[in-house]
Amino acid sequence: MINSEFLAILEQFQTTIVGIVGFIGVIWTLRANAKNAREEHGRQIGSRRTALRRILAAEFRNYRRALKKNLEAQPPNDGLLSVGRIHRLFSEQIAADLGLLDLDEIDVVVNALISLDGMDHFLENISLQTSDTRFLLSSEAWEEFQIVNSTTADALNYAVQALEFSGEA
Repeated sequence: MINSEFLAILEQFQTTIVGIVGFIGVIWTLRANAKNAREEHGRQIGSRRTALRRILAAEFRNYRRALKKNLEAQPPNDGLLSVGRIHRLFSEQIAADLGLLDLDEIDVVVNALISLDGMDHFLENISLQTSDTRFLLSSEAWEEFQIVNSTTADALNYAVQALEFSGEA
């Protein structure tokens, strides 16, 4: 049985004991809430990463498809060639989120974006006339046009493969 001295000590330190138990409960609750918040944050980052991969892969696939059509086209017959400019839709808006990707993915995605911009600048340099939406090229620029299409399509293909490799694109 419980002796009277133990009960007297328990009664004397009752408030202290309740305070210690309550403090331990508060600490445990704060740790559990922090763990839940970290897990939820991790899920949100994972969702954003997956969405980013899918958006970039879809945009790059469309550009690649258009560039491959250019590669299959016939050269112009001593005339002029009108080529549409690539206007990046999503990749410009989500550039700040590229840090969500794995380092290897960032490398190939940034290379693809640089290739797209480089293609635009290259075509601007070899074109006879430019507008906000098109380039007007001479038939003599056909080979250079094909080369820049091919290299840019390859860069886009590598980026799509890297994004698909993660299994989320």
